Amino acid sequence: MTAARARWTALSVLCLSLLVVSMGNSILNVVLPSLVRALNATPSQLQWIIDAYTLVFAGLLLSGGALGDRFGRREVMTVGLVIFGLASLGASTSTSATELIAWQAVIGLGAALIMPSTLSILVNVFTQERERRRAIAYWSLMNATGSFIGPVTGGLLLRWFPWNSCFLVNFPVVILTLILLHRFVPSSRDPDAARFDVPGAVLSTLGLAGLLWAIIEGPAYGWTSPATVGAATTSVLLFVAFVMREQRTASPMLDLGILRSPQLTAAASATTVAFIAMIGGMFLVQQSLQLVKGYAPLTAALATSGPITTINFLLMPRAPGLTERFGARWMIAVGTGCVSLAALVIAGTTADSPYLQLMFGFVLMAAAFSIFVPASTEAIMTAVPKEKAGGASAINQINRQLGAALGVALCGSIAASAYTASFPAHAAGVPQQATNKASVSITAALDTARTLTGAARDTVLTLAHTAFQHGVTVALLGAAVLGAAAAVFAALAVPNRRPTAIIDETIPLTAEVALND
Repeated sequence: MTAARARWTALSVLCLSLLVVSMGNSILNVVLPSLVRALNATPSQLQWIIDAYTLVFAGLLLSGGALGDRFGRREVMTVGLVIFGLASLGASTSTSATELIAWQAVIGLGAALIMPSTLSILVNVFTQERERRRAIAYWSLMNATGSFIGPVTGGLLLRWFPWNSCFLVNFPVVILTLILLHRFVPSSRDPDAARFDVPGAVLSTLGLAGLLWAIIEGPAYGWTSPATVGAATTSVLLFVAFVMREQRTASPMLDLGILRSPQLTAAASATTVAFIAMIGGMFLVQQSLQLVKGYAPLTAALATSGPITTINFLLMPRAPGLTERFGARWMIAVGTGCVSLAALVIAGTTADSPYLQLMFGFVLMAAAFSIFVPASTEAIMTAVPKEKAGGASAINQINRQLGAALGVALCGSIAASAYTASFPAHAAGVPQQATNKASVSITAALDTARTLTGAARDTVLTLAHTAFQHGVTVALLGAAVLGAAAAVFAALAVPNRRPTAIIDETIPLTAEVALND
């Protein structure tokens, strides 16, 4: 096998690993209603089935990247895949929601060991700039593809199989990935890495988990509640302790010097803001399709993932050429600007708007993702020496996770507040008690409508759909402002050219795998 073919074969295996992780979590979006019936899951438990994975995954990303740098990225990926596969099997046998939440946390542990290593190995294998840029584009494409085809796969499985099939499907794919990983993917590590920084790992994990908990639970407990403020404050104190620890230890888990790179910090910041707008907006649109337009879960998944995945496959492979021509700064700025434009288009729709108008917004959102994500990922990963790729990869993914969590929390809170504010205090022909209940949330309104008949039922449904769509519109307008802010920031702060001395043009390989022409 030639060296070039070996590199692209290795990338294919890395993309398969990435697909396992991104599909494994996104598939749950359509499984949740089935869990209500199968496991008697409460709304709070449904939320924690998702959040347990997110908290552990994001909290351990820095540790996962550091472990890969220290002990070998392929080796850490192997451990992560084994944990992910076995935990998926365990989750499929759950007999209660609490048990499934615990398994989801273990699955998040496996994902945290897999995800940073995929990108770290990539930048160590593809050291030539043009090839690496193309490889990152395909990596980004698979990351996006898994997130969008997961719900579709889940919807198809649930047509013929029980809910646990959505976990069982992970196991054979993990087995195949493990075989291919050890056959075609070289290992690499940071030769200067010393012992693993356990205190730093504990502080960073608890700090990230506390911050995410505050973001996720803020809408439920209230942003100014003692629980939310306490978690956020504790998180800040833990991060301060983490920074102090990393500055004083001889073997830091994260080299804080990489954060002094304006290329890394600017690209990461713009990405976080863009993900707040993009994920928050799409989170609400998915709900609107099902709760307002009456789409079935599979139909809603196809309505969004169809145009988005198509545009990603068409445009993202061309992103490297555009980056070479215009530079990372303008790719990130234009891409995040497209997020703003897409949010405005979707915000202009109503409950009666045709699907084509929504689809145009989805196409713009997919174009935004395809343009700015590969450019921002490359900007982050090439801002540091390849030996420190684990830390940069973790930072890249942490920013996305924080952006996604903030997007869901902030846009959800804005939409909920706008819903309550716009719901009429009184409705003709509807009992006052029913109006009061329906004004709390659209799910409460739908439950209330089931207790009514005739004109009263129709009135409550109409008011709820109108109020919810109003809330979605207000939140999307806020997302448009954030997208525009990210575009302006990227245009001003992201360096358009990276230093040429950062990347070493040699391919470090272990003795186990040699890529010879």
